[in-house]
Amino acid sequence: MKRYQDDFKASIVKMHREEKRSIRSLSEEYGVSPAAIHNWVKGAKSVELEDGTEVTSKEFKQLQKENQRLKEELEIFKSCGGVTGKALGRINCLVFIEDQLLRHRLSIILSALKLPRSTYYHWKRYQPSQHERVDNQLKEKIKLIWENNYRAYGYPRITMVLRKSGICVGSKRILRLMREMEIHSLMNRRFKKPGTHVDHSQRPNLIKHQPNARIWRADITYLELRPGTWVYLSSIYEPKVHQVLAFKIGRQMEATLVVETINQALECHQKPQYFHSDMGSQYTSNEVETLLERHQISHSYSKQGYPYDNGPIEAFHSLLKREFAFQTTFSNFEDLVIRTSNYISWFNSDRIRTSV
Repeated sequence: MKRYQDDFKASIVKMHREEKRSIRSLSEEYGVSPAAIHNWVKGAKSVELEDGTEVTSKEFKQLQKENQRLKEELEIFKSCGGVTGKALGRINCLVFIEDQLLRHRLSIILSALKLPRSTYYHWKRYQPSQHERVDNQLKEKIKLIWENNYRAYGYPRITMVLRKSGICVGSKRILRLMREMEIHSLMNRRFKKPGTHVDHSQRPNLIKHQPNARIWRADITYLELRPGTWVYLSSIYEPKVHQVLAFKIGRQMEATLVVETINQALECHQKPQYFHSDMGSQYTSNEVETLLERHQISHSYSKQGYPYDNGPIEAFHSLLKREFAFQTTFSNFEDLVIRTSNYISWFNSDRIRTSV
């Protein structure tokens, strides 16, 4: 197809308009088809814009086309949240483009995203390396371990679980993959133990110099059933076996709650030499003291204002809150009891330990 210079086209149009030459005569003289001359004349018609500027019909169509293109690019730009180019990432970008192709041409999408066409086709043809395939397999295992363990495990414990299952992988690699998935241990809140009511003067700490003695450590902590409504967890923990031996949950923080917890522990476990608690009124009550005396268990006490004297069970209650209670919504009291029981069962049998 023969191409003509713009100056030549303009001359033909001028002769047609000013000299009143017919399209047929111009066609015969210059060897141009009548249809081409007709289109040149039509395209040279002037159009007045809103601001009074006059442009040719051809220029007006080009402006309309450009305006439509800019509208489409703006729509695409808004759809991607203003994030363009490689910042979108390969996978997200390809998914976004496939969705936008239902409404826009590829050239407009790539222009709006400021993404070179070569980069787009390179991403489409991309095949993950062996290292990346292994990373993707590890990500699936990491997320499963994380979700199955109350989302409490960070990269050190997840690395330990993987190694126990025969997958030898470095902890730094697990950390990198967890960061890519934006997951982490949810133990992000510290528990501050509420104060206890003390009715008696300080009683002796009998286990202070008994590192090898068999000791049961006891404490009561608060669990929030719903905003403003609290229930109470009474627990007995034995540090030597790293297990919660017994627990009871009640709506009232009374001595009977402690008595029931001690009886539960005695039913299933050999009695200890010492029972260690704080100086709270529940533990200094006649009911608790009488029960311990009947079973010939010596009662040892933490110093008032020094919760670290009973550190192991304080640590357990802190973990329970940070790993479980703070991230759980309970529907009712029974739901709280069941879920707490499941957590303690997991803590006793499955949780990987470093200290508690």
